[in-house]
Amino acid sequence: MFNNPLNLVGIILMLAAIYLCALPVVRPQLFRREDIALISGFLISGLILLFQERWYNKELVQFNLILLAITAIFYTIESIRWRSKNIQ
Repeated sequence: MFNNPLNLVGIILMLAAIYLCALPVVRPQLFRREDIALISGFLISGLILLFQERWYNKELVQFNLILLAITAIFYTIESIRWRSKNIQ
């Protein structure tokens, strides 16, 4: 199951989606409707990257997917931090 680093990136994306799903329960004032698109994107991408067998076996494609996932997660974290500063 853990053949390449993309499996780890898939798990990280799925954990980010689970965190965003728990956000309306923990801090409902920080949750926005556009977070639903991020949740579905993270879950679909994470599942594809976790359970892929022969896709994405070129090193350059793997590197690009890792950079894209890192950028998306940092965007999400920064967006939530910005919302929490605006509420207070």
